[in-house]
Amino acid sequence: MQTQRGASLIEQLLVTIVVGSIVILMANLPNAMGLVNKSSHLSLAKEIAAKQIEDKRSINYSNLVNDTSNLSDSRLSLLPSGSGTVIVEDCDVQICTNSEHVKKITVTINWKDNNKPQVVTLKTLIGEGGINQ
Repeated sequence: MQTQRGASLIEQLLVTIVVGSIVILMANLPNAMGLVNKSSHLSLAKEIAAKQIEDKRSINYSNLVNDTSNLSDSRLSLLPSGSGTVIVEDCDVQICTNSEHVKKITVTINWKDNNKPQVVTLKTLIGEGGINQ
């Protein structure tokens, strides 16, 4: 009786495909992790900005004073080099053509991902007698 030794061509091909697939997945893993971090930072920045706008909407129009202030939200520390500003200003005359009592609120969040500056900016208008007035 004669026994055969070694692997067939099909077995060698399957092993090569499996090893190649593993190598490709491992090579793309750091890039995928970077994209996950970037996405979570972007989502957090949008949440912070939206919260700031909602906080401004809860203030009576007569108490909204034109001002530029630094944002104070504890979640900013979760963003690498995170900071933010809130600007309250009168509505542009191109938008408010009839001298309406409207304030423009601009919230800007800045941070860095892989030493590249990232920015999220949300803007809204709040009018006298508006939603929460």
